[in-house]
Amino acid sequence: MADIVRLASLRDQSAAQAEIERIFFAASGTKAFASEAAREAFRERWLGRYLVHDAGHVFVALDEVQRVVGYLVGSLDDPARTARFGDIGFFADFAELTAHFPAHLHVNLDAAARGAGVGGSLVEAFCAQVRAAGLPGVHVVTGKGVRNVAFYERLKFFERGAATFNGHEVVFLGRDLLR
Repeated sequence: MADIVRLASLRDQSAAQAEIERIFFAASGTKAFASEAAREAFRERWLGRYLVHDAGHVFVALDEVQRVVGYLVGSLDDPARTARFGDIGFFADFAELTAHFPAHLHVNLDAAARGAGVGGSLVEAFCAQVRAAGLPGVHVVTGKGVRNVAFYERLKFFERGAATFNGHEVVFLGRDLLR
């Protein structure tokens, strides 16, 4: 099992961030970009803004030799009501839901770390932080029918809504933290 720690607690955060970025692109369904600017915009949208604005909510999973094998970036800010998430159109569609499930996250693992409970441990660490902050719930938005839906369902995230984003159906999976 991996050790779960906050990125801020690591001595060499820049090396850890480089590993986070490597895992981010390796795990992403988007592999080709029209330009370096398009690649950087993609990184900023789904990873970079969290590293900058929500640094206290970044967790990493470390293997036995202290190598980053997974990460979670999250925010306690309701994305439907926070300007820095205004470029992600589906949040407006889910505004009623984000009022109850304001915190949100993105989690990715190195391929070798999958299936060992690492992702679940990262999510639980973030949920504990969200609960301690007094928020009622947390959510993820993902593609309808994709592999990670079952992962989130095992962690008590349930489908609360659906929308279309960039021509694809996405689902809003919320986890109530009050019960």
